Amino acid sequence: MLPRSCWIIEDEPPALRRLRRMLQQVAPQTEIAFSADSIAPARRALLTLPHPDLIFSDIQLADGLSFELWESTPCTCPIVFTTAYDQYSIRAFGVNGIDYLLKPVGEDELLRSLQKLDRLRHSPPPDWSALLATLQQPSAPRYRERFLAQYRQDWVPVPVDELRQLYSTDGMTFTTAIDGKRYLLDKPLDHLEPQLDPKFWFRINRAQIVHVAAVRKVSPYFNHRLVLELMPGGEGDNVVSRSRVLGCREWLGR
Repeated sequence: MLPRSCWIIEDEPPALRRLRRMLQQVAPQTEIAFSADSIAPARRALLTLPHPDLIFSDIQLADGLSFELWESTPCTCPIVFTTAYDQYSIRAFGVNGIDYLLKPVGEDELLRSLQKLDRLRHSPPPDWSALLATLQQPSAPRYRERFLAQYRQDWVPVPVDELRQLYSTDGMTFTTAIDGKRYLLDKPLDHLEPQLDPKFWFRINRAQIVHVAAVRKVSPYFNHRLVLELMPGGEGDNVVSRSRVLGCREWLGR
């Protein structure tokens, strides 16, 4: 028996629309009773609304990781996590997670998750020890390969390895490419930073993340800070904040 009701916690509108559409295809009898794009409204719903049969939850939301919600607010609902990152899988199974789907989620995967929920309802509680032992084996993290960015009036896919700097100004986030073109991104730096490979990217201050290939020269700066000469330069001040100087030196010297 497929779930009668579900919630969707997802902050990316295209992913939300895709999941809604697939649910209509594979489980038309399942009502989407609630959806939210951040932790705060989801927490209010858990405390005030009847709980559904199943919750679909992204992990990186607009105001933090969804684990902040699931680990602090009483919830007995089974959760299917949908995310672009595989490094949270162990933590997911510790908070009512019954499945962990990597985006983009397909209809077959979605249907298998719903069927798994039905099996679990009619089976003894599963022993996750073997699965957790497998998940604890180290695996290479997956980082973002491209961004959908705005250039003039259009949105275009831009490979991450062609970018040299991400920075925020006036409440907006921009990125500069090798050829000097500037693109607008739709997420803040705090959201984007975990998606970048730290081997190549470093956050030098609250407003700038730079690629190692952009660094042409490092110079001392007052108050025990550093200033970087970048190519292309972008619009930031390129000053490494005092608390990040040691980490920046180690990063550049790898």
